[in-house]
Amino acid sequence: MPPSSSTSSSPAPDAQVSRRGILRGAGLLGVGVGFGLPALLSACGAAADDAKGSAGGGTLTLGIDSTSAVNDPAFYTSLGDWMAVDCVCRGLTFISFESNEPTADLAKSWTVSEDQLTYTFTLREGVKFHDGTTLTSADVLASLNRQFDPDDKTLPKGATRPLASLGTNVASLTAEGDLTVKMVLKQPDRTVLGRLSDIGGRVISKAALDKYGADIGKHLVGTGPFKLSSATAGQSITLESFDGFRLGKPPVDRLVLRQVQDPSTIVSSLLSGDLSATQFTPYSAAGQLRKDDSVHVYDTTSGFDALMMIDARRIPDLKVRQAINLAIDRKTILAQAFYGIGSEPKGYALPPTQSAYDTSLADLSAQDVAKAKRLIAEAGAAGTTLRLMAASDSWHPKAAQIVAQNLTDVGFKVQTTSVDPATYFSRLLDKDDRYHDLMIWERNSYIPDPNDMVGSLASPTSIYGSSISGMDTLDGSDWFTDELYKAKNLPEGKERTAAYTKIQRKWAEDYMVLTMLACSTNLVVSGARVKGINAPALANHRCFEEKASV
Repeated sequence: MPPSSSTSSSPAPDAQVSRRGILRGAGLLGVGVGFGLPALLSACGAAADDAKGSAGGGTLTLGIDSTSAVNDPAFYTSLGDWMAVDCVCRGLTFISFESNEPTADLAKSWTVSEDQLTYTFTLREGVKFHDGTTLTSADVLASLNRQFDPDDKTLPKGATRPLASLGTNVASLTAEGDLTVKMVLKQPDRTVLGRLSDIGGRVISKAALDKYGADIGKHLVGTGPFKLSSATAGQSITLESFDGFRLGKPPVDRLVLRQVQDPSTIVSSLLSGDLSATQFTPYSAAGQLRKDDSVHVYDTTSGFDALMMIDARRIPDLKVRQAINLAIDRKTILAQAFYGIGSEPKGYALPPTQSAYDTSLADLSAQDVAKAKRLIAEAGAAGTTLRLMAASDSWHPKAAQIVAQNLTDVGFKVQTTSVDPATYFSRLLDKDDRYHDLMIWERNSYIPDPNDMVGSLASPTSIYGSSISGMDTLDGSDWFTDELYKAKNLPEGKERTAAYTKIQRKWAEDYMVLTMLACSTNLVVSGARVKGINAPALANHRCFEEKASV
C-alpha cells in the first residue's frame, strides 16, 4: 500500500450521484472500486452529502422480515430491526452502495499515519441528535467502546457486537478535544473505514446511553434522518422524519417498517400500495410484477450468498462433509428456490459483485453424486441421520426441501425443521440445538469488500467459524487468521484476488464447513409512484431512504 499522509487533510468537494444509477443498478458492489488510498487520506462525502430534503409528506411503508422491537447496533435480532438502526443512526463514515467507497458522514475528514496505525477523525460541528444534544467525541467513544468492550454496562444480554473483531485490534480510542477522535491500531487494517460505515459503527447519543443503558434498543437516539417513534414486536416500527437532520428533512413525514412474512400478502400489498417498497419480494412473483405498471422492479446485481453451514462438531468426518457438498443440486435450487434470479456459485463464497471473485473456484460447488456416494461408503456413513434447519421465509423452505432430497438420494436420512425468522439467528448461535448439523442461511454484502464475506465466514474467531460451524475446533484452523489478515491489507488487484482464492480453496477442500447453494439478489420492488428509493442499498438490507418520496 502506498504511504499515507500523517498531516491534516481537507474533504474533497461534494460529488453528485445520479438517480438513474440507482434504477439501473450500475456500479454496484465491487465493480472496480475498493477501499483504496484516496479514502484513507480524506473523505469526499459524495454519497452522504447528496440528500437535501424537499417538500413532500406522507408515509413510506417498507416490508420487513420481522421485528423484535429492539433496535440496537450491538444486538442483532432481525434484518428489519437493523434497517431501523440504519434510519435512526449514522456513523463516522458512509457507504451508499451506489458506490463502494467510504465517504464522510459524521466525520468530515480524517488522516491516517504513515505507519497505517493511527486514524484521526475530525467531527462535523453542530450535528444534532434526536434528543437535542450536540455530537461530540464523547458520543463516538461511548458508541464504539460498547462494541469493543464485552463488559460495557450498556450492552444487552446476548449482544452480538459486530465490531468486536475490530476492537481486538484497537490499542487505544481517545478524544483529542470535543471534535477529534483518535483510534490507534495494534496492526494495520485497510478495512477500518468501511467497517465504521456498517451497523456496528453507528453513533448513539451518550446522554441516551447513560439514561437507558442496556435498554437503548427500545429508545434508540441517533443523528439520522428518522427518529424512533414506536415499535411493536411482531408488527412494525414507526419512525418520524427528523427536522434537524444535517442534510435536510426527508421528503416523507414518516417511515413505517412493517413485518410481512406471507409471500402472497407481500405481493398483494405492493400492488395495492399498502407497501411502498420491499426487498423481501418472493422470487416467484418477479415475472408477474415486471408486467404490472403499478410497480417498479429494480435491477440489482447478485450480491448475497445463499449457503449452508455444516457443524464440524456434529459431523467430524471430513469425507462426510465433502459428500454433503457434492450432493447438492445448485441448478435446481437456482431454478426452483430463486426462479432463475441469480447465478450458480462459481466463485465459492464470493458473489460476482465482489472484486476478488474468481471462477477458477467453480469446481468447489459442483455436484458429483457418484463421488458423494463413494465418500459416504468409505466413511461408513450410509444411513446416517442429518438434521437440517432453515428459516420459514423467502427462498429458505424450498432450498431446504431440495437439499433434503439431495442428501436422501446419496444415502443419508434427513430430518428438517422450519424456524421463525425472528428466532432463527439465536438458534444458529446455539451449538446445542438439536438441528445444528446443517443450517441454511445467507450472507449479504453489508460492506462491499471480500473481507466482509470471506473474512467473516472463513475466520475461526468469527461467529461463523466458532459458534455456528465449530471450525475453530479443527486442527490448523489458526492458519486462516494470519492469511485473512494478509489478504485484507493487500491493494485491489491480482495479488489480493489470488490470496482470497488460496484461502477459499483450502477452506473448502480441507475443512468444508460451508456449502454454497447460489448467489442471488434481494428483489427490490416499489410502487411506481415511489421515487428516490436507494435500491442498491436495500438489495443488501441497508436502509438509506432519506431521499425517498411517495
